[in-house]
Amino acid sequence: MKYIRYFETLEEYEDWINVEENAEEVYRTEEKICVDGIILSHTNKSYEEVENIAL
Repeated sequence: MKYIRYFETLEEYEDWINVEENAEEVYRTEEKICVDGIILSHTNKSYEEVENIAL
């Protein structure tokens, strides 16, 4: 299930994503992350796979 995790600051996000278990979870679940109003989308697919899905 994809969901959005919210962070108020870039520093807060960086501290959280730098923990290996958190980074693995985000890439495995492809969850969306909102950092100070900007949505980040992490994926474990290659750029080419993402482009092909969009077409």
